[in-house]
Amino acid sequence: MNIELKNIKHSPSLSEETNAFTANLYIDGKKAAYVKNDGQGGSTSYLAESKEVRGLIKQAEDYCKSLPDKHYPKDEYSEGFSIKMNLENYIDDLLEAHLQKKELEKVEKKVLKDMEKGIVFGKPNDFSWIVQTFSVPLPSVLKHPRGPEIISNSITNSIIGELKDGVKILNTNIPESIFKMAGLSNEQYVRPAVADIQKTNAPAEVRNENNSSRNRTR
Repeated sequence: MNIELKNIKHSPSLSEETNAFTANLYIDGKKAAYVKNDGQGGSTSYLAESKEVRGLIKQAEDYCKSLPDKHYPKDEYSEGFSIKMNLENYIDDLLEAHLQKKELEKVEKKVLKDMEKGIVFGKPNDFSWIVQTFSVPLPSVLKHPRGPEIISNSITNSIIGELKDGVKILNTNIPESIFKMAGLSNEQYVRPAVADIQKTNAPAEVRNENNSSRNRTR
């Protein structure tokens, strides 16, 4: 059974104990209910669009009840627990997945912007990363005849020791040949989107500033 939320409107300013939002619930492609949560700690409610879809909502409720329990692992705030899955909890999970996707989209845009400044490294899909810059933007370094050597040396001398425990170079605008020149394994970088280095007849002077800045979205 395909259960979706569409036209989601999330209100962070109203979200206190729970996420305040409204949305339309679609079941197997059909608009079935209006969904809302006031953000005050109460449950998420859903109101059938019409009498004709009540049977469809009942099918969705039965389907969700047949799913495995939802487990919350032990952490510093809780001993860990499980709850029975139902349509309400399923809707809340759909909202959470939507919000996480939106956050990751924001992160991806910021990482792409930082890739133009220098070498970006961190854990993929994480909310913090480090940028090591040069005296000119990275595309200018790539155009320099010694660009591959400059970037490779920077990785070898300053970054390679940080590439552990899931940390990778996130740049997709650096040719893979440069990563190989620096001695990186496939697990230490994200596969780049470009294959060759562009060259120019009038390269800019490049200095490795060895400046690192940490970026965090939260």
